[in-house]
Amino acid sequence: MNYRYYSTQRPIMPGSYPKPEGNGIVTIYNFDNKTYAEEIQKKAWGYIEYARPLGHFDIVNYELVAAKTKTLHLKYLGRDSWGRYVYEDENGKLWKNTDCCSPRECCEERGDTLNSAAGNDFDGEPDCFMSAHIAVEYIGEEEQE
Repeated sequence: MNYRYYSTQRPIMPGSYPKPEGNGIVTIYNFDNKTYAEEIQKKAWGYIEYARPLGHFDIVNYELVAAKTKTLHLKYLGRDSWGRYVYEDENGKLWKNTDCCSPRECCEERGDTLNSAAGNDFDGEPDCFMSAHIAVEYIGEEEQE
């Protein structure tokens, strides 16, 4: 399985993509002009594929958008002792929204990046960023019952 990242800001050229050690580039493909990419539902200049996933900061620093390969369904559990929104996925793993100062629904709609909870503890500190290849679907409260 390859991991695809779209470049929405510029064509893919030297210096415009990360070269992490031990993670080989499989494919680089530039479109003739900025083109709508169904996979990410926005326009892009092209894509690059790697043998392994890129880290969060490589994606952010190079302004790439990951194609989603997996979906997690999250249900809202409440706020931890620091006021962060806490969710649980279908595998029992806890996730936290650390950037949200708005009503929870705004942050969900905006697609904020979530962090795992250290020790999978409700009040645990935010830990690792959720992989960019994971799509999130929030379970409505009416669906949780």
